[in-house]
Amino acid sequence: MDDKLSHKLRRLGVAKGARNLKPAPKPTLNWDLDSGKRPFPPPSTTSFEEGFDPPQPIDTLLPGIRREETAEGACYILDKVYPLNYQHGQDLLQALLTLSPAPAAVFTQDTRLESLNFRDFLFIDTETTGLAGAGTLAFMVGAAFFERGTAGDVFVVRQYFLRDHGDEPAMLLLLDELVAEKAGLITFNGRSFDIPLLDTRFLMNRMRSDIRQKPHIDLLPPARRLWRQRLGSCALGSLEETLLGLHRTHEDVPGFLIPSLYNAYLRHGDATALSRVFYHNQIDMVSMVTLASRVMRQFAHAAADDHPIDLYSLGKWQASLGDWTTSEQTLKQAVQGDLPLDTYHQALAELAALLKRQDRRAEAIPYWQQIAATSFDDISAHLELAMHYEWQEQDLAAAITWTERALALSQSWPPSRAALVQAELAHRLTRLQRKLTPS
Repeated sequence: MDDKLSHKLRRLGVAKGARNLKPAPKPTLNWDLDSGKRPFPPPSTTSFEEGFDPPQPIDTLLPGIRREETAEGACYILDKVYPLNYQHGQDLLQALLTLSPAPAAVFTQDTRLESLNFRDFLFIDTETTGLAGAGTLAFMVGAAFFERGTAGDVFVVRQYFLRDHGDEPAMLLLLDELVAEKAGLITFNGRSFDIPLLDTRFLMNRMRSDIRQKPHIDLLPPARRLWRQRLGSCALGSLEETLLGLHRTHEDVPGFLIPSLYNAYLRHGDATALSRVFYHNQIDMVSMVTLASRVMRQFAHAAADDHPIDLYSLGKWQASLGDWTTSEQTLKQAVQGDLPLDTYHQALAELAALLKRQDRRAEAIPYWQQIAATSFDDISAHLELAMHYEWQEQDLAAAITWTERALALSQSWPPSRAALVQAELAHRLTRLQRKLTPS
């Protein structure tokens, strides 16, 4: 290619990745990383003397990063090693090793977990060029694991990084070798995103992998089951602050900026901003360890002094899994705590419904009565009591009483809402009175 044309193309940012890119002027970053705003571009420049530093390659920015050669090419790898007594937020990494993944077999419906240990698992998190689509690839894959060392056990966060798209086969080969050594996977939203994406990339590169066949604990679904009622958002960053007691440093970068930072790196070869992406991915990986500890402890070893809203969420989840005995115990602990009134009603209703499903309706009566006595905008407990006394106890007078109380309560509602139930209540009341006095 003509040198003049080559120089012009390079000035315009036309290059295949950063692997063979010659030194070029460093442009202004596309984004202000802290504000997320795109700054105005400066006047074009063609030489370093006009105020721009040369691009910084990834090798010089991250101590310890190495280039790993394979039959499929080369890939950059960075390992960060944590001792097991490392405290991440409020928790120690070693806490997970005191727990068993066996209880997760219940909510994952994978009995293979019953015979495993958390030392057998690989934690996986990806940073990608986009959110979806056949062209999306993972330019960074974090793969973390517990490892036995001569000086003691450690937790290793290994990050595979693509200098450009051409390094992907090498990265996938190295990743698959590590996956093959482990018995199971742990991710956060990996069942829906990370693992299908990686499986697709293996397929696109005509490579075999059993990554989708491994026993897999995705932490997002149980986190939503356990804490969404109390905490609202169950994004990993939100859980770090509200549950794990962790606050990231200024080194972090917002997740939505990461694809644009990598695309900028491919254009100009400057890896300066990518050090923040490495930090972001590392913290994600370590947070999955402490979050897994919280999930397993809450699910399998809940205590009476846990937050009552969390106990209610857990009891409701246990009931949906068919563990009625444990669910009843958990819900009874929840209603003994200081719950908001609406959550208190929900917990009582869940407990009463659980007893009703087991044909223990008489035991459910006190819970329906508590709801009815403290509710001003809901008559469901009144109706449950009316039906119970009519059909189970054959106490028509009591059934009439609860129907009349429901009708009286609806009188305080807005007319448009009251009209929806009053006709049915009046019909029920008339029918009960006829049954009581047939003549």
